[in-house]
Amino acid sequence: MPTNNFAQTDPAINAPYNRAVTITPSDSVDLTEITRALNISAAVSPTTVKVILSGDTVAVTLSLQTGKLYPIRASRVYATGTTATTVIALY
Repeated sequence: MPTNNFAQTDPAINAPYNRAVTITPSDSVDLTEITRALNISAAVSPTTVKVILSGDTVAVTLSLQTGKLYPIRASRVYATGTTATTVIALY
């Protein structure tokens, strides 16, 4: 197992990501953890992703290029309004 010399450090918001999780978009269920970033893939670029940002209560639809990392603090990713085929949350 590799050594992690930074295991005891408190990660800053701009620190490298530790985890990546594929999100299943839902119109009714919030994410269990607010994201630090999103990565999107789809057959067509740009694609849309409908989210609620961590400081808001109203959803917004974003037009995003596939294959890029977006520093988005989302609390929910909607199924309706999201055309991306894969949404990956980074923490």
